[in-house]
Amino acid sequence: MNRSIPSLERPTSGDPFALNQASALPYKVTRDGLMICLITSRKKQRWGFPKASIQGVDKKETARHAAHEKAGVTGKLSTSPVGRYRRLKNGQICEVSVYGLEVKENMGEWPQSRLRQRKWIKASAAADLLVKPELQDMLERVRRSLSCQLPA
Repeated sequence: MNRSIPSLERPTSGDPFALNQASALPYKVTRDGLMICLITSRKKQRWGFPKASIQGVDKKETARHAAHEKAGVTGKLSTSPVGRYRRLKNGQICEVSVYGLEVKENMGEWPQSRLRQRKWIKASAAADLLVKPELQDMLERVRRSLSCQLPA
């Protein structure tokens, strides 16, 4: 069964002054349904998805690296972003491209395991832990795109 996420790409603003980040939205389909991997931010301990600034590599590689370093997961990334959102980071506009990541490996220890918590949770409950509406939107996009592949 193919569990890849189709592209829901939106055009970007192309703002040359915006910071660019990439994020992975880790998931796995189980008998119990769609499970999402959330991690806490280092400072405020809010739940979210792993993301990082793009520095010298492409967006997909940045999302893959963030998932490994910050959440301790690896797997298959969607070919294109499931969506994008903008946020303020230190007073500057930041554009974040979000890729779905079908998790194949869940490490016991990972580079930032002492700095962050990781939690696997049903997708239906994950939105309640996400404070930021743009993260809830990305989660809903993944849920909709995978809904036909989930167990009844």
